[in-house]
Amino acid sequence: NTPLESLSESLKPMNSGKFLGEMTGVPEGTWAYWRSMGIGPTFTKVGRSILYSKEDILAYFAQHRVSSTAEAKSTK
Repeated sequence: NTPLESLSESLKPMNSGKFLGEMTGVPEGTWAYWRSMGIGPTFTKVGRSILYSKEDILAYFAQHRVSSTAEAKSTK
């Protein structure tokens, strides 16, 4: 299994920021920062709850795969 396949198997159809922090290793605060800056995967807000679809999370991570730090710097 690749890391994305493993993540896909463990994610629920809709995920909260707290759950994502635990599953991805990306802190909950980073998810909140990304939302406030308009970056990161799209999300749904229902009342005070923030939800992310499994497909949007996986697509976001897949779009940001790089093979070197030089490549990561050039995509900013």
